[in-house]
Amino acid sequence: MTVEDETEPRSEVQPLDGLRVLDLTSAIGAYCTRLLADLGAEVIKVEPPVGDSLRWRPPFVDSNSDLEGSLLFCTYNANKRGITLKTSLEAALPLLSELGATADVVVISPTLKEPVAGFDRDALALAWSAPDAVVAAITPFGLTGPMRDWRSTAYLSYAIGGGMHRAGSPGSTPLGIPGQFQWDEAGLYATFGILAALRVRPEEGGQLLDLSVHEVATAKDYMLSRYDVTGMNEWSRKVVAGFPPTGTWQCTDGNIDISCYQPHHWGAFLKMLDYPEVLADPELGQPLLRRDRHESLTPIIAELLAGWSRVELFAKGQACGLPCNPSNTPGDFVADEQAVARQLFVPVEREGIGQVRLPWGSFKSTPSLLRLRRPAPTLGEHNHEVFIKELGHAESELAAWKETGLV
Repeated sequence: MTVEDETEPRSEVQPLDGLRVLDLTSAIGAYCTRLLADLGAEVIKVEPPVGDSLRWRPPFVDSNSDLEGSLLFCTYNANKRGITLKTSLEAALPLLSELGATADVVVISPTLKEPVAGFDRDALALAWSAPDAVVAAITPFGLTGPMRDWRSTAYLSYAIGGGMHRAGSPGSTPLGIPGQFQWDEAGLYATFGILAALRVRPEEGGQLLDLSVHEVATAKDYMLSRYDVTGMNEWSRKVVAGFPPTGTWQCTDGNIDISCYQPHHWGAFLKMLDYPEVLADPELGQPLLRRDRHESLTPIIAELLAGWSRVELFAKGQACGLPCNPSNTPGDFVADEQAVARQLFVPVEREGIGQVRLPWGSFKSTPSLLRLRRPAPTLGEHNHEVFIKELGHAESELAAWKETGLV
């Protein structure tokens, strides 16, 4: 199964061809291992016999979907093979040792509730990985420190990292964002770390990478610079980022996002609106002055934009040199001409549920380095292939492990 632009040359060799990855994480590390798989690594998704937690999360293909119907699981685990193994049990150590002996990379997310057998939390060492393997631990707060045993979700990671403070109407409770953005961003950082460790592996040998989602939150989205300007006060929610007219505004057919940072952006904003008299004061070209007049400017700008179509404003703003864009609903985004032209969503056939459309192609290159080889695995789909054909165990052993709940 391959999804590529026929007009672009294709590399027959992917960057991570021949690399073997064991994925013992769940949602928190799913994006990291998906990226490695897209780049050509052979990723074996190891999930408990009851199924990975993402299998239970919506949206589903239909209301009657079982463990195979989660579109989230299908998205995060495309290009991976899948086996079942209760990795928190000491009884899993012999099989983990066999799997680890041939793995170049092992990705784990150990917690007090779901430990990884063979992982020493004090020595920070994985007993069954190969000596030169790169072991990446992706956890909410890292493997050390006073918060290492705190439990979290993607929603809580976003909140405790400071992102939620700025979202929501002034005077109301903070708001989260859909999905698991904070965890996925941490997965991207983890991927960079793994690739760097692989680059120096011939000289340095194996390494353990300790990736804390909480620490990733400190290095993103201008959080510290925003705090320097706004502090922990209600005003920071009134200004999404920067000063008016930067922000999200209601139009006749939805919202438009405007970024007005540079001095020339203010002139472009005025031109987009045909130079309204109410904003003719030349001093408004100074961003700090607009900050100080935020309370009076906001209703004026809101009224000016409310009578326009967001699509019409977008076209005018782009023509004037103003960074702006319609704020799409999920349906708008999937149907957007740019998304369609770039093949951001592709049809994939998956056993049991038929055809689904998945996000695809985190980047484009020449030649193309990404390849969609297989859909996400069904539960235990590759148990026979891995345990019997590759590791040499007997059918009777596999049956016995299933009986005891090990696989």
